[in-house]
Amino acid sequence: MVLLFIIIAAIIVLIYEHSYEVNKIYNIEDSNAYYWQKYMNEEEFARLENGMSYMDVVEIAKGGGEQVSANVFRWNDELLMTQGYEIHFENDKLIDKKIYEKRGYSTR
Repeated sequence: MVLLFIIIAAIIVLIYEHSYEVNKIYNIEDSNAYYWQKYMNEEEFARLENGMSYMDVVEIAKGGGEQVSANVFRWNDELLMTQGYEIHFENDKLIDKKIYEKRGYSTR
């Protein structure tokens, strides 16, 4: 009976923590005056440093990225349709960042 209680309590805590993080991102995005501001721009990209957490990056970009693999997230550029920003994390710490050219667009 005690084990069942511990399992239920652990599940409740996990659900609460997940919803807290998701709501935190929504609150950051809701504070933007315009929808496109949840994307990243080159100035924000330049402010990113190794060791930052995903939430640190979200706060700088003012929006969440699209998860493309377990530790890789992408943000669209606020103005340019031809590029985006790819951020790599390991253990919730930024380890690499790069600007990538979107498929179907040429930067000529």
